[in-house]
Amino acid sequence: MASKVLRYEGEDITIAYDVGRCIHAAECAEGLPAVFDPQRKPWIDPDGARPDRIAVVIHRCPSGALTYERLDGGAGEPIPEENVVRVDEDGPLCLTGDIELKGPDGSLISTETRLTLCRCGHSNNKPFCDNSHKEAGFIDDGSLGQGGVKIAPGLSDSIMSVKLNKNGSFVLAGEFRIEGSDGEEGRGTHAVLCRCGHSNNKPFCDGTHRAVDFVSE
Repeated sequence: MASKVLRYEGEDITIAYDVGRCIHAAECAEGLPAVFDPQRKPWIDPDGARPDRIAVVIHRCPSGALTYERLDGGAGEPIPEENVVRVDEDGPLCLTGDIELKGPDGSLISTETRLTLCRCGHSNNKPFCDNSHKEAGFIDDGSLGQGGVKIAPGLSDSIMSVKLNKNGSFVLAGEFRIEGSDGEEGRGTHAVLCRCGHSNNKPFCDGTHRAVDFVSE
């Protein structure tokens, strides 16, 4: 989980860019090229547009690689009203919401509103996606497997926690909606998701990580 965060301070807003988390979705460059231009050095100009416009575009960054701090007294990033897990075809798990990322021992790693998690098992920046699924030839249609979403007693928290099991799965706890690439949805408060890339019931874990000796770090 390497972290290299570059900061670009402007007059009214500071933009932070976590290099390792970027999956090159290009929402920033396509949405506001006056600020985000990969052909320019430095590629981010925090004074290239009004802070409100910059904030709107940053909210579209699926990986959470881009964040910001308002220096003009403007509002920070709002917490989404709903926790959502989207399963991308042949790609990562895309999460939005009020999210707590937790280590194997349950300790808090970070709080998030947007992140993309590796589910092919090949990322060099686990648990985050780094687009290694493309080189690895990971194939999965992104549909929801059977019986993976549960309603667990006592887990009605509006915060969705994501626990990183060592050499194993992602464990979701708290209210969430999971959406397959075909539009099928499930709602619940507990799910265990595959991150080794080999489950026969994707995106849910079926214990195959043990058979393939998956290593999470």
